[in-house]
Amino acid sequence: MRITAILLLYIILLSSCDGSKWETIKGSGISDEPKSIGKVIYFENENNGVVGGYTLVEDTNSDNESGLSPKPVLFITRDGGKNWKQVPFTSDLNGSVGNTYLRGDTLICQIDSLVFLSSDGGQQNLLLTDLIGQNIIRKHFSANRYAIEQHDFSHNDKHYNIKETYQNEFAIVNVCHGDETLTDYYFVSFDKGDTWTFLQKTFGDNRARFLLEDKFLYSYNFPFGLQRLKLK
Repeated sequence: MRITAILLLYIILLSSCDGSKWETIKGSGISDEPKSIGKVIYFENENNGVVGGYTLVEDTNSDNESGLSPKPVLFITRDGGKNWKQVPFTSDLNGSVGNTYLRGDTLICQIDSLVFLSSDGGQQNLLLTDLIGQNIIRKHFSANRYAIEQHDFSHNDKHYNIKETYQNEFAIVNVCHGDETLTDYYFVSFDKGDTWTFLQKTFGDNRARFLLEDKFLYSYNFPFGLQRLKLK
């Protein structure tokens, strides 16, 4: 009942942000049972991507008073979010997926301080790699999210505070706070920050996002599905 009430409140708040341009792709393969899978997201292209995080399961060996332990979850799509397949982990593994990377059949993910590798696209259990984890993290887990050097941002004589910045060689996206509470404002630049275009305002959230070239900004909105924001 509580989850239903929270979802209803979220829908009401989301609908109040009329400027939202998120396209939602309601796919199959990810159940509606409670989980947190908006923590990490990575897309190789418009078809191939992964989302992940954790889910809480009953565990008789858990040290928590609730008797629940976080178990990592990772889902992969090959058709742009229409269908998802869960990547298997060993049952004794606890924690949350913190980073992930996908290139062809090579899938890498980080769970706490451990780095796991699959060369078959996650068909079988991911293997703990004996490679130097920090080198893999520096090479593959850029997540195109940048440290914010300048928090102040202005557009059309209005002032904002930068919440997040996503950047690659093709585009920069700033997600900002403004005058309205619980609201995120999105701006994009295709010329390294010389000029900016307002994209949308929408209900604020802390989900991970991924910038794909100069095409889309991706996010996963559980339980509704994959969302993407067209940049042009």
